[in-house]
Amino acid sequence: MIPVPKDDYLLSLRGVRERCFKVQEAAARQQLRHFDVDNTKLNDIVQILVSLIKRDYGHPSEIPTHSRWRHFDVGGRPRIQTLINSWASLGQDNLEQTRRTLDLFTVACLLDVEAGHNWSYREKTTNRYHKRCEGVAVAILDLFLAGFFSSDPSDPHRVDSEALIGLTLENLTTGLQITDNNILVGLEDRLGLLHHLGQVLKDRSDFFGGNVPRPGNLMDYLLAHPTTIKTQKGPLIHLETLWPIVQEMGEMWAAEKGKGGTPGLGDVWPCETIKYSNDPNNTEHFVTFHKLSQWLVYSLIEPMTKLLGATIEGTDLLTPLPDYRNGGLLMDTGFITLKKDDLERGLENYRQNSLIPGQPKVEIAPMFEMSDPVVVEWRALTTAYLDLVAERVRDSLKLSRKDLSLSQLIEGGTWSAGRELAEISRPNTQEPPIVIKIGDRVIY
Repeated sequence: MIPVPKDDYLLSLRGVRERCFKVQEAAARQQLRHFDVDNTKLNDIVQILVSLIKRDYGHPSEIPTHSRWRHFDVGGRPRIQTLINSWASLGQDNLEQTRRTLDLFTVACLLDVEAGHNWSYREKTTNRYHKRCEGVAVAILDLFLAGFFSSDPSDPHRVDSEALIGLTLENLTTGLQITDNNILVGLEDRLGLLHHLGQVLKDRSDFFGGNVPRPGNLMDYLLAHPTTIKTQKGPLIHLETLWPIVQEMGEMWAAEKGKGGTPGLGDVWPCETIKYSNDPNNTEHFVTFHKLSQWLVYSLIEPMTKLLGATIEGTDLLTPLPDYRNGGLLMDTGFITLKKDDLERGLENYRQNSLIPGQPKVEIAPMFEMSDPVVVEWRALTTAYLDLVAERVRDSLKLSRKDLSLSQLIEGGTWSAGRELAEISRPNTQEPPIVIKIGDRVIY
């Protein structure tokens, strides 16, 4: 993809919602290129989410936020809180507890590879097997506890630049229990992300400290920043102060390396659906997602608020994440459907890919490259329509945004519903209704 001039708007969070709604507006005019929308199904989605929330929670206020923390607690075991309690018992103060948790969560987000049905991880303490994103989280926690991401054996519970830069594919393969029969794809790209993070930690001592560069040291940067306000409850931190840090952690590298997005802008893609100018320098048809950076924000601010009493100003700019569970929800309910030509093209892509040794051959689903216009349109529709769904769910439950945050709605509603519908619709693989071609999943 040809680099475009740096555009602060396209790098911003504000641009995500606005550009995705441009695609939704095209849908309202029936001008989409790749999907048909059945607006009569929108209320069905709302009712599914309301039913799910009522089934799983006594009150919506009980829904936790959407973050990587949830994946660590698989099986009802509060692994992260137990770890935090152990640090406290050893005399570590709240700030160091926060640094360590941010260390762990940063690596866990960057290693959040979509683990298919052919991989599982046996937890060391329980001998139980875990799969998918929860399995990856538990594996990373075990590695973290063993000092895998620390260069100092006397201080194992940290992540530092030296250890990350020195990681090898063999280290990661062994740590994640990968074998010829226990397959996890996309690990090379994820290792590249960790190597990049290690270098960023060294290069940006202003963000991550100069003595032992760690992701968790960004907390010190935020606390000392002139825009941060000290209150009786805790620090008030502006999201815009955190935002450029998380973008450097992985998203910008992925775009530069051709792993997802536009060089210089990150997870930003041209969308022909809203292209109305022939000017080659015009970027008004570029749609922004910043999915990995948003996932980091959702995940990192939770320990900041829980451990330090921090308030993060500006979280209303965060959007629904255009991931495969949220996107799958719109398709598996029939709200959006692929147009005939794209469906046939995607199925042929899958068939051709299935001829390659080791590639999936069950539960045929349309397959596209990450950069395919179908995927760009799908992700934009996911982001915009789930914003509209969120408002309708709140109206149905008679709740305000404060009473049911977008983060809670994703966790207890859209993401959970997307997963359950995938299990019902494709029980063998539980894959999304559109498969992103393996090896091209760094951002998505």
